[in-house]
Amino acid sequence: MINWIKMFWERGTKGYCYCDLWSFDNWLSKVIASGLREFKSKTTTYPNDIDNWEEWLSILDEMIECFEEQPRDINNFEGDFLVTYDRRVAIKKTKLHRGLELLEKYYYDLWD
Repeated sequence: MINWIKMFWERGTKGYCYCDLWSFDNWLSKVIASGLREFKSKTTTYPNDIDNWEEWLSILDEMIECFEEQPRDINNFEGDFLVTYDRRVAIKKTKLHRGLELLEKYYYDLWD
């Protein structure tokens, strides 16, 4: 109970808690994906360099998918450990790179 209270207090005061740092990459990916999902459901505008609303929603979906993919377990596999692990890491890095590219490009458009 004490740990739960400490985690609750830390998240309320800092926005994260000590256990979020154990896998900070996964925590960040979850926060970004969740925030983008809620932003998508509430936004009423789209950037000037995009032609239409559907294109913007598609871009947001792609960003969400890229960041949702990151926390998924890469150790859940069958077969040769190193080949499977390396392949999954390469796929995740490719998706992360694409998600970060889109986040960088549209970072200042994530407001409503």
